[in-house]
Amino acid sequence: MPIIEMRESLGSTDVQIKKGEKLAVIQKRINLKEGSFQRNMLQMDLFFDDYPQVLGTPSPKDFQGIIEFFVTPTPIILTTETVRLAPNAGPLASNQLVLFKAILEGSQVTRFPQDFLATNANFPFFHDQLFITMVFHRYEDDAEEFVRFAASFYMSYSEKKIPSYRAAMGVISERFASMLAKAQTNGRTLQNVTDLAGSFIPAYNWGGIRPEYMVNGQTLTQFFLNLDSQASEQMQGTGTLRTFAAQARQMVSNPDAFGSIGGSQGSIPDWFVSILPKGVEAGAVRPQFPPRVTQDNPAAAGLGNILMV
Repeated sequence: MPIIEMRESLGSTDVQIKKGEKLAVIQKRINLKEGSFQRNMLQMDLFFDDYPQVLGTPSPKDFQGIIEFFVTPTPIILTTETVRLAPNAGPLASNQLVLFKAILEGSQVTRFPQDFLATNANFPFFHDQLFITMVFHRYEDDAEEFVRFAASFYMSYSEKKIPSYRAAMGVISERFASMLAKAQTNGRTLQNVTDLAGSFIPAYNWGGIRPEYMVNGQTLTQFFLNLDSQASEQMQGTGTLRTFAAQARQMVSNPDAFGSIGGSQGSIPDWFVSILPKGVEAGAVRPQFPPRVTQDNPAAAGLGNILMV
């Protein structure tokens, strides 16, 4: 499959951040070849030709804040998360739409993927476009500022033709992920760190792993042996078995074992109902289906219909 190399720049205009505002976003769209393609981002690199400087001061003044840099197949949606406590951060680097992300503070740049992985990446995407986005978060908003910078970005990606339905599903998936970006959260905080067993497996504390009742070998285990009436094995009647079933279904409080304890027949475990004959639970079972009777009287309505007997 062919590998395409591309170099793009950002920063031809000064960024204006008005008084009372702490946020500014600039974006550049790159159109790729149209068609049903799967592209895999292979190599990426970011270089600042001129680090962001605030205009209007006698000497160069670094931008006081955080700058996020993104390469995505769709426009980014700012989230409710923070970056260095600044609100409205961009999507996390773990988001499937983020092909490359960098955070700039002063002259220090943190990249994802980092320098080694960025030369061995393999991130697929299906849109026929790319967006280069920079989000400016400044610390103070007491004055209007103009920020001047220049950045260059290098990338290489592979491209292969795929069926139209697969490309369409890829585009739908990426758009769906973009819509969910604002609703994503970063996990949860354990309220009681000493209760990890209950948090990981709730059954430890809220049911499921419980002591079990044992049946009495002289009573309950004798009912299902279908022996002759003259045999020495004791038989149980239908009424007694239904009593056992009711006791097996009895509700209990946590963490007691399910079923009923004690009684003349011993403890009744909850699994007892799973081995009862269907006739005990639902009533007598006919040995065969009743014969089919039809309406054969021409003088009556419904000639040929089946009658219920």
